[in-house]
Amino acid sequence: VVNLILVVFKGAVGLLSNSIAVLLDALNNLSDALSSVITILGTKLSGRAPDKKHPYGYGRIEYLTGMLIAVIVLFAGLSAAKESIGKIVHPEEASYTWVSILIIAVGIAAKFLTGRYVKGVGTQLNSSALIASGSDATFDAVLSASVLLSALLSV
Repeated sequence: VVNLILVVFKGAVGLLSNSIAVLLDALNNLSDALSSVITILGTKLSGRAPDKKHPYGYGRIEYLTGMLIAVIVLFAGLSAAKESIGKIVHPEEASYTWVSILIIAVGIAAKFLTGRYVKGVGTQLNSSALIASGSDATFDAVLSASVLLSALLSV
């Protein structure tokens, strides 16, 4: 839910300020939201007990969900590369307002807190998937901080 809220606000800021960095940050939040849903569903399905059709259980579903998440991340990365190259070839000036900078800063705090929370829950449940997801959110906060720094330098 946090990621979807960030998609909306960062997407709006990116469009209004003409900032490819903020738009790609929003795309990253969208891929995080999709990855989270897939991870939750995959974890629930893989924990199902063995039955007649699957006498060894459903544990391999985790491999499939991991592969699906990898495809989402690859798509997001390729989209980011394409858009970035386009902006390098045909640059456009970004213009940030203090409201847009505030929204980016709040997004950083939200990602950092979400990362700590998810990582903590992952540690409690001994879930490597949740720990990795929490670490990813924390790293995303650091990346968003670089976007904030760039925005501040351009104001």
